[in-house]
Amino acid sequence: MTTQQRFKTRIITGITGEQIATSEMMQKGYQILENNYRCHIGEIDIVASNNEFLVFVEVKTRTEGKTKVDPLISITQKKRQKLKNLGMFYVRQKGIYNKQPRFDVIAIMLLKNKKHTLQHIENAF
Repeated sequence: MTTQQRFKTRIITGITGEQIATSEMMQKGYQILENNYRCHIGEIDIVASNNEFLVFVEVKTRTEGKTKVDPLISITQKKRQKLKNLGMFYVRQKGIYNKQPRFDVIAIMLLKNKKHTLQHIENAF
């Protein structure tokens, strides 16, 4: 597989995971405010509202067989801090001060049988 093919595969995997995560959150009653919010600091995969919370979600997707590493391991302290900064920037930019910010992680494993596993960790950090 060429570098370009691997890159395309990673992009497709990420998009698929974010679509699954968005669907799951909507089924749980979350209101999706933004997908792939981008600003000069970086990107937030999903921004949602749920009761008193403004939820910032990092989605990590892996494909079965390619790695045995838990997708949650890839969320380093540096990444957590960046997400917190992004969340606070979003709050200020949008003027949403009536909700408590919360940072969730959704880890998805795409299985070979076209199914998936999903782990939603609320208030992950």
